Amino acid sequence: MWIRKLLSAAILAALLAPALAEPLDTEYLVDMTAGEVEALEKQLSALGYMDGEADGVFDADTQAALQSFQQANGLAVTGEADADTLERLDSPDALSRQGYLARFANAYAQMAPLEKGSTSNDVLSVQRKLKEYGYFLGEPDGAFGDSTQQAVERFQMVNGLPVTGVADGAVLMRLMADAPITWSAFLTEMSAVEGDSGLNVYVLQKKLAALGFFDGSCTGSFGDLTRQALLAYQRARGMEESGEADAATWAALYTDVVTASGNALKVGDFGDNIRSLQERLNELGFFDHEITGVFGFTTETAVRLFQMAANLPATGEIDDGTLSLLSGDSAVSMLDGIVQQRFQMMLDAAGNDAQAEIARIAGELAGTSFGGGDDELYPGFAFVQYVCVAAGLPVTFPEDLIRMADLQVETIAAVEPGDIVAFQSASADAVTIQLAIGAGDGKVICTTATGGWVVYSYMDQMEGATVYCWDAE
Repeated sequence: MWIRKLLSAAILAALLAPALAEPLDTEYLVDMTAGEVEALEKQLSALGYMDGEADGVFDADTQAALQSFQQANGLAVTGEADADTLERLDSPDALSRQGYLARFANAYAQMAPLEKGSTSNDVLSVQRKLKEYGYFLGEPDGAFGDSTQQAVERFQMVNGLPVTGVADGAVLMRLMADAPITWSAFLTEMSAVEGDSGLNVYVLQKKLAALGFFDGSCTGSFGDLTRQALLAYQRARGMEESGEADAATWAALYTDVVTASGNALKVGDFGDNIRSLQERLNELGFFDHEITGVFGFTTETAVRLFQMAANLPATGEIDDGTLSLLSGDSAVSMLDGIVQQRFQMMLDAAGNDAQAEIARIAGELAGTSFGGGDDELYPGFAFVQYVCVAAGLPVTFPEDLIRMADLQVETIAAVEPGDIVAFQSASADAVTIQLAIGAGDGKVICTTATGGWVVYSYMDQMEGATVYCWDAE
């Protein structure tokens, strides 16, 4: 999916592009020697405006760097090495690219955040930009209301920012000065057709299920059942019945789910309410991840753990009952010794039924991405934890799985479907334990190091000096 861009030369180009002149005829430089051009390039490189080695050739890259320097330092943007430019380059006060970006970013950081209830020309400017990029559907009026907050939340979600609904310095910098991802580009990226798999398909199934159109398992794989549900949804909305999750269908789904879900929060939702949910689950010890405001797999796992601790159906969704207990002063906590004791008893009592359910859930998730940010010492933990918790096993820490996977494997044939498998490997720096789910026939289901994609892998191709598995007998 989309990731947040860092401040870089690309951002600098976006900042300076409107004022830069068209590439100029460089015949005026015939009197500059190669040595003089090389010296110029070295100065531009030292200030961060030019990458690569100085070659003494005044080409388009040299000219673009010179224009960027002129713009950042308040000079006429000519692209020429004129007297004012050369004098500024030699000055100790010459502003570097990093200094320019820092000054630019600081200008936005100093601005007071804009939030619901604000009314100003700044709000009007934000609304206009949000409308330009497709996030704001109303008419800009300078009043920060519900529609503006929703537009900001969507912008934050798509552009890799914490989803708060508040237009803070990071939002303003990304919105005003960068080249942000548009809402239409995001919806197009989410598009899916029969045969596809991944997180976008998983979210599609969840949203269709929330609206009552899909009653199958949310596996992240787009099959005929998903297509039929999508056709039914498009028919009900009076849309073209394509059976494909195109941009127009996604736009409708996002609108409908916000209206239909009420207090039922689930995977695919985002916003300030999800951020508050994650903060509350973190406070109670069930959620130990970055607070993003996006309801993903790790949030679903935390919700299920809370529901288990509170003796509620472990659906992974926040309905009215779950929300009431979660918000109360007497909400159960992972720090409660009684909860920890009961969870351990549930893990100790797990047997063949749980193993079969683990095998089923893991297989259905093949092709889905759990994203990055996994535990460095226990890669694959987020995926295996999700599967186990969904199967009714309250796994809270990697150590829970290590205690379960305590049978050393002599042959790969000993690993059965649904077994929790631990591959222990050592390097000069540390010991890591890759966690996976047994799939039978010498294979396991695990996540890839990049992107966290759930895949099947042959055990004899997995790195690991020692292999352990769970004996559910």
